[in-house]
Amino acid sequence: MKIRGTDFILFHVRDLALAVKFYRDVLGLKQEMLSEEYQWTEFNCGNLTLALKGSAKPDELAAGARLALAVEDIAAAQEELKKRGVPILRPPQDHGCCRHLEIADPDGHVIILHRRADGSYGQTLNRALASLH
Repeated sequence: MKIRGTDFILFHVRDLALAVKFYRDVLGLKQEMLSEEYQWTEFNCGNLTLALKGSAKPDELAAGARLALAVEDIAAAQEELKKRGVPILRPPQDHGCCRHLEIADPDGHVIILHRRADGSYGQTLNRALASLH
C-alpha cells in the first residue's frame, strides 16, 4: 500500500450549525459543501480539507487531535479572536522556528494558529528538508 496524501481531517461535533458558524464566520474558512441529511460539511484549509460530522455523541468528542492552521501574523490573529470573544487556551508561544497560539472550537477541539519563522506553510518546508537528505 502506498499513501498518496491526506484527503481530510474529521472532527465530530455536537451542533453542526454552531460549528459551521465558528469555522466559517470566526476563522474565515471557505465552506465547500454541506449535507444537512448526513450532518456533514467540509472546509477548505488550503492544503487539506476539514470535515465536520454533526450530532456527535459525547464519546465521539475526544479532543486528542489538533488542527494547525497557518496564519500570517500571530499577534493580529490573537487580537481578532479576542474581539470575537474566542477564548485563548494557550497564549502565543515563540519557539524560534515558529510561533503559535491555541484556541478551542465550540466542542473543545484544539485549533493551533501557527506561523513558521521562515513564512512557509503546508508541506513547503517538508519538501525543502527532504531535498537535503
